[in-house]
Amino acid sequence: METRTLRQLSVMLPGAEPDELDLADELPRDGANLIEVLIRGEAWARAQLGGVAVSRSWFVDADLTSSQFDRVTLDRCLLKGCTLAGSQWTGVTFKNVVLENCRLDYATFTGLRATGPVALIGCSVVQTEFTRCKLNVLVFDECRLTSTRFEACDMRGADLRGNDLSTVGEIMSLRGAIVADVQLPALTEALVNDLSLIVR
Repeated sequence: METRTLRQLSVMLPGAEPDELDLADELPRDGANLIEVLIRGEAWARAQLGGVAVSRSWFVDADLTSSQFDRVTLDRCLLKGCTLAGSQWTGVTFKNVVLENCRLDYATFTGLRATGPVALIGCSVVQTEFTRCKLNVLVFDECRLTSTRFEACDMRGADLRGNDLSTVGEIMSLRGAIVADVQLPALTEALVNDLSLIVR
């Protein structure tokens, strides 16, 4: 079984390569179970999906702009070069998911549960909001976290090394996360900004 290892996190990959999978060129019905499919292009742009489960699948250069995902489950999925800008994810579950070189700017994640390893690699996460999310087995690596907000999230064990945290909002939600010593000045800056402290 092929895996992707990032620091202490090992993520199980879909298995088959994208060119070996059937193309999912239509939106699935609510409650559908998709296994070993390829999602690409604009087929799912501005989609509204409810209760859909996607497993052992690839999203390659997929445009998910402004899409709405409600109670969706992704298991052993790899998203590469995808655009998720302005998308809304509510009550979703991620397990063994890799997002690589994706744009998540202005997206909102509410009640996301990472029940298995999740890795965001080289992603843009500008002004993205995570609210009441469980992110214990998540790794951000070389991501752009400008004005990213984590509100009432469980981040214990989340690995945030290798990222600029100076503008992250709701900094107290990072309690229990893993950081590197070189990030401490940036965390101090974020704390000062978050608490509107006056430094004299």
